[in-house]
Amino acid sequence: MKTIFTLLLICITKVLLAQNNVPIVSNVTASIDTTTKQVTLMYDVSDTENDTLEVSLRISANNGSTYLVQNTNVTGAIGAGIITGTAKQIVWNYTTVSGISGSYLFKIIANDNKPVDIQAIVNSVDSMRLIADMQIIEAPRNYSTALGKLHEVRDTIYNRFANLGLETTTQDFLYGAYQAKNVIGKKQGLTQEDSVLIVDGHYDSVDYAPGADDNGSAVIGVLEAAKILSTYNFKKTIRFIGFDLEEKGLVGSKEYTNNGIKSYEKIKGVLNFEMIGFYSTRKNSQTFPTGFNFLFPAAYNQVAADTFRGNFITNVANTSSASLRIAFNTNAAMYVPDLKIVPITVSGTGTSVPDFRRSDHAPFWDKGIKALMLTDGANFRNKNYHSINDISDSLSFTFITKVVKATIATLATLAEPMHCGYQTVSITVPNIIVTTPFKSKNTQKLVIVPNPADEKLNVNWESINWTVTEIMLVDVYGKQVYKACPVESTKNNHSIFTEGFANGTYLLKIIGSNNMLTQKIIIKH
Repeated sequence: MKTIFTLLLICITKVLLAQNNVPIVSNVTASIDTTTKQVTLMYDVSDTENDTLEVSLRISANNGSTYLVQNTNVTGAIGAGIITGTAKQIVWNYTTVSGISGSYLFKIIANDNKPVDIQAIVNSVDSMRLIADMQIIEAPRNYSTALGKLHEVRDTIYNRFANLGLETTTQDFLYGAYQAKNVIGKKQGLTQEDSVLIVDGHYDSVDYAPGADDNGSAVIGVLEAAKILSTYNFKKTIRFIGFDLEEKGLVGSKEYTNNGIKSYEKIKGVLNFEMIGFYSTRKNSQTFPTGFNFLFPAAYNQVAADTFRGNFITNVANTSSASLRIAFNTNAAMYVPDLKIVPITVSGTGTSVPDFRRSDHAPFWDKGIKALMLTDGANFRNKNYHSINDISDSLSFTFITKVVKATIATLATLAEPMHCGYQTVSITVPNIIVTTPFKSKNTQKLVIVPNPADEKLNVNWESINWTVTEIMLVDVYGKQVYKACPVESTKNNHSIFTEGFANGTYLLKIIGSNNMLTQKIIIKH
């Protein structure tokens, strides 16, 4: 009787979750008072169940690419305990925010804090879709011997991300004469956007190998994760990445960890797919590197107890990634209980065990970022590794499906799904050049060309009669991105090379001992 009651309760809970609708934000308008430096937002919010809501405001200065403008000085119908209704008001006072001018996008988010069914998300994984995607990916794809197919797969990843509504970009870099590209899709977090989770896999193969397991299995896994997770809202950002040139020494992931992580981002975890398709129930189908049994006796004994069958996914972490390893194991056990996992933890950055650094998680370890390698064991299980026999007929799509499900469960849980609705509205803050003399009453003028700037910004202050001692450039978040101090006293001009700066609005500050001039500039590549 108790079992029947428990099952009935679970069924009722699932029905209620399925029936609960997200809040709807509508009729959002914005107005500005430049005298008081206030933006007033009006909105309506409804909810089928009339739940009490939690309302958040996010502000973007770059047309929605990020919503990271300081919004601490906000009052009105915002925060927890907001009831549904019309003509709700939020007021943002931007007095304390530097460099405010130009177009701003405001996002009002209404969250009823109802739980999102992770199991339903996991169950959306479609093994037939994985098989269909493998048919597109499987073929030699290498920059030196199969460039056309490499480009085709790259374009497939890019277009799939874009069609899913992800913010899709490439990170371009040269490898000799080859123009390499990491393909990146971003599912923007709604309230903790600067916290980022990553799922990745490299999309190149070795020369002449069809690369079904290495690493077509990863590519289809990333595409499936993007397909499923793009339809949900999360507090944190999820990034989907296809790395180029892994087979040439982790070139793409090294480029990303060195130059692709934004200054404001905090990477909370990386789930790296490295061959997730080969599965065997045959005895002694799983082997290990020499000395493995001494370094990792628990993992060795776990596999030995099952007569060395290659019927599990290996979850490889380093010591600082232990919490991420536990999160994956926990979510797999909860949502994909029939997936067998063998966890391994290496010390430091894994340099003492080179076989566990053979994929794109290693550069993240080197940067102190939590990362896992999820792998079937490569050549220690799949004897078709790096050969013309690495074909999809040798893989288990049931196994791939389970690994992808466990990964999606982990990402969804860590990113924190939100049962919410939102709407955006834009407004333009007038472009006012602010002149702040502390003592001097002289007419002062800056000449800035070009503005917008691409590679270089030239600043001239010939018409002012005080000495410039310092030049600064700050972004819309108040972070200093450039500083020149001291400034040559014999010159009345200065050049700032801007090619390495992100597109966006910045505030230029020209400073003297008792004077300061500020002006908005735009960088646009």
